[in-house]
Amino acid sequence: MINKALFIFLLCISLFNNVQGQLPVKLNEFSTNEGLPSNHVYDIVEDHKGFLWIATDNGVSRFDGKYFQNFSVKNGLPSNDVLQIQCDDDGTIWANSYVQHPAYFDDVKGCFITIKNHKYLNILSKTLFVLQKLKGRGVKFYNRNGSVTFQNKKITAYTYKPVIENKLLTKNNEVNSFCVNSINKHISYNKTYLLIKNKIIDSILIRSLLPFSSNFFNYTEFFQFTIGNKVYKVSDIGLHPLTFKLDSLILPEKTFWYKLSGDHLIITSSKGNVYFYDKNSLKLSNKLTDKANANCAYIDKFKNIWIGTLDKGLAYYSTNEIKKISTPEDYIKPNFLSLSINDKNELFSGNYYGQVLKIKNGRKQKFEIIGNNYPAWIRKIINVKNKTVLISDMGYSINFRKSKIALTYKNMSASLKTAILLNDSTIILGTISGLLELNLKTLKTRSLNSEYNRALSLVKTDNNTVYNLGSKGLYKYRLNTNTSLFIPLNLPNFNEKLSVLALASDNTLWASSPNGSLVIIKNDKVLSVIKDEANLPENITCMLANGNKIWIGSKKGISILTYHINRNQIRYKISNISKTDGLSSNTVNDLITKNDMVYAATENGISIIPAAYQNPKFEISPELTEVKINQQRKPIAKNYNLESNENNITLQFAGIELSGHFKAIQYAVNNQKNWNNLDGNMLNIQLNSGSHNIFIRAVDVNNQISKQTLKLSFFIKTPFYRALWFWTTIAIMITAATFWWFNQMRLQRQKTIFEQKLALELQRKKITADLHDDIGATLSSLQLNSAIANQLINSDTKQAKKILHKIEDQSKNLADKIGDIIWSMKPGKDEFMTIGSRIKNFANDILGATNINYKILVDTGINKAIQDITTRKNLVLITKEAVNNIAKYSCATEVLISLKMINKQIHLKIEDNGNGFNICEDKGNGLANMRKRTEELNGSFTIHSELKNGTSILISIPLVP
Repeated sequence: MINKALFIFLLCISLFNNVQGQLPVKLNEFSTNEGLPSNHVYDIVEDHKGFLWIATDNGVSRFDGKYFQNFSVKNGLPSNDVLQIQCDDDGTIWANSYVQHPAYFDDVKGCFITIKNHKYLNILSKTLFVLQKLKGRGVKFYNRNGSVTFQNKKITAYTYKPVIENKLLTKNNEVNSFCVNSINKHISYNKTYLLIKNKIIDSILIRSLLPFSSNFFNYTEFFQFTIGNKVYKVSDIGLHPLTFKLDSLILPEKTFWYKLSGDHLIITSSKGNVYFYDKNSLKLSNKLTDKANANCAYIDKFKNIWIGTLDKGLAYYSTNEIKKISTPEDYIKPNFLSLSINDKNELFSGNYYGQVLKIKNGRKQKFEIIGNNYPAWIRKIINVKNKTVLISDMGYSINFRKSKIALTYKNMSASLKTAILLNDSTIILGTISGLLELNLKTLKTRSLNSEYNRALSLVKTDNNTVYNLGSKGLYKYRLNTNTSLFIPLNLPNFNEKLSVLALASDNTLWASSPNGSLVIIKNDKVLSVIKDEANLPENITCMLANGNKIWIGSKKGISILTYHINRNQIRYKISNISKTDGLSSNTVNDLITKNDMVYAATENGISIIPAAYQNPKFEISPELTEVKINQQRKPIAKNYNLESNENNITLQFAGIELSGHFKAIQYAVNNQKNWNNLDGNMLNIQLNSGSHNIFIRAVDVNNQISKQTLKLSFFIKTPFYRALWFWTTIAIMITAATFWWFNQMRLQRQKTIFEQKLALELQRKKITADLHDDIGATLSSLQLNSAIANQLINSDTKQAKKILHKIEDQSKNLADKIGDIIWSMKPGKDEFMTIGSRIKNFANDILGATNINYKILVDTGINKAIQDITTRKNLVLITKEAVNNIAKYSCATEVLISLKMINKQIHLKIEDNGNGFNICEDKGNGLANMRKRTEELNGSFTIHSELKNGTSILISIPLVP
């Protein structure tokens, strides 16, 4: 069985273009810190969309140039130890894991699919596979026991050679091969058998002094690799009769890994060096031999080189025009602050540590300037004739001698911030307290008549005049008159302070602010202002005018503004250069130009850029890489039909541009007018019901918008409680319910009116009955007694008077009854009409003429509560009956009458301290009438009485509204 360690010698295939002969430069590195699943990289390939796929010992990663998307066994891989990754001609990505089944990536599902459940594949996968791309024919997984060929993700051919039976089983109508290696008398033999339809038709024999390790066969040619450093190539194979061409290649080092595809053969040596050969001619086209530490390598379609290492992750190389000058930190600190080149083409660069690097013809020399117990910042280097003047915070140095202190007119030391060569004998120094002159003949300084403030930047227009930016604004200084003139710029709505100057050859003066705005000045007047330009960086550190270009250094790299002025109207375009393009660092501290080259001092070395440099053209394609609905992964598509509750949507995107120029994803919803920048590559959005379109585009580092726009359509069903039919039904139901309610209310009102009328009618009938039974009988008795009295008045005067007294009592009693009936039927708000007043009045009439002390307690709210005629009448009559009985029979001295409301019950209590009586004995109609009237009101009647111990009557009646 082929073990994992030996697999590094086996074959992988990928697609790329020719490699240029120019030596590549490392531009970037990626490790687990940037998102790689592991720093141990086995294989690299680019797919048809432009993604870079990286196979590691901890899964597979897909890279768009900015973001890594990682896949593991959780995403369908049969193992996280993935040794090979390959892209076939239809764009499918295949993964070959250590002693596992083959797997391919499903673009729609966004995961890997492992192929299983095939008899011979299950057997073969127990031995380590080699993954080989077939030209126009899919891919083949093979090992010493056989092979399996896949086309359109399906098995189309297989061979199986059991070790015991030593015979070959095949399902393949194409040309196939298998090799047999042997050693005889120190000579290695490799015999390759060619087969068609399971029949051996011929063989090719190769002899070598070195043992063979692996081979690659592609129908019309094959390569044989030895354990040493020799490669054999068999090409132009013809059958019937067999013809072929044999070539060989001797490598500079022993082969550790190789990749073959298209017109290139990539060889990695055991020392980590990489060699790129033309596959047809076997000539060396490029190499990486300076500590590349390569485990594998790949060339993408833009001829960039990607190196996978054993423990350092992924490295990106390019043959960009930008060159770098770097030095080991143990030689000189590479954080450079200033630059200059003299007439001898000697390059000088100073750093933050008082060190100066001198380079001529590739030779490097280091100088150190002694400061006052701490490093001196070398802010400017000026070359004039045979002098090199170093300007630092603490003073100036001539030809690297000990630094001298610059003195002001008060003989105080000046802190130097900038400087400019005005003429062969004069350097103007900018300090925190104005301008100084350094005379190169006398090597002395003197204060100039300038504004006393910090000098931020200096440019000269001629050998006599300089412009100076101070904290208060722009000044023009003339040396011959020793005068400084403040230049008001009169910029309305512009409150930014200017900090950096550059003077162009057309005499336009360019001033920048820390916020990234530019002010263009000509003849001391503002010509134009460039503000809120997205392509301009903040924190501008330096500017350089070169022809019609303004080079702008910042903390984000270099921006090149190319401009044209026509009739005081300025037109411009901006491009940007960063570490991605080959800069030593994105922090640029100084810019100079010499011999059509621009030199940049950065915090990590020196970069050399052609003055005519143009960024390569590229198109960034936006791509949807993952979809989640309500946090559940869904297949990738362009149209989605979702349920009403599936409105929480998460989308992941990629902007495919491997060189690192991708900046951001922008999206717009339902129209392409209002675009928003994504912070990262994930969009979380919640959509309402209905149809929605989400538009996606990519933006590069120069804020150029991609030509391609991705459109995603979502239709979210309307929930039933928002649907038209639902609200129509609700409206109908509400209307019906309202109509029913109004009808019920009308019926209820009619019922209430009817019941009130019925109750009134019943009360009227009752009153009529009372009038008929009681008052009618009394009137009849009055009539009868009157007739008798009339007959006796002459004959029996005494008897007539008795009858007349009886008539008087009956009349009075009748008047009281009629009054009670009239009162009960006419309740009012007047005090004399209330039930309490009624009880008090007749109690006073009856008991007032006796020696009985009485007390009447009536709740204040009971008068309003009792509105029913029958209740009012019966309560008064019951009370009157009881009071009459007390006055006539009780012999009481104290009486209490109480009328209260307790829990919607009317409680009438009448107590006396009289003689009492035996309630079991019949006492006439009085008590019976009281009981009858109580029961008529659905109440309860309770009486308690003892001889010589008084009587208590308690009546409880439910309140009738």
